[in-house]
Amino acid sequence: MTKQQNQQQVKVRYNETSALFASQFILNTSAEDITINFSSGPLSDPANGETILPVHTRMAMTREGARRLHAVLGNILAQQENSEKIPPDAQAKLPDIKQ
Repeated sequence: MTKQQNQQQVKVRYNETSALFASQFILNTSAEDITINFSSGPLSDPANGETILPVHTRMAMTREGARRLHAVLGNILAQQENSEKIPPDAQAKLPDIKQ
């Protein structure tokens, strides 16, 4: 049996299609998992002048999941450096809509 015969096609369904921009992140780690806290960026509190970093999304994953994410992001960034356009495997595949 070849590797291709063992592969299963998975369809992706987006329950939420909006996206939040994140330019900053904070990591929390334990022996078992990694949590990434995403933020759009720091804000100044006009009341006291403090700078705060509002976290809008938190994503927790196993260390193995974090390794896979690291590998995928590394591959995408390496491909993008070699090409000015976004590689096809990093693009969302949306169905054609007939009007």
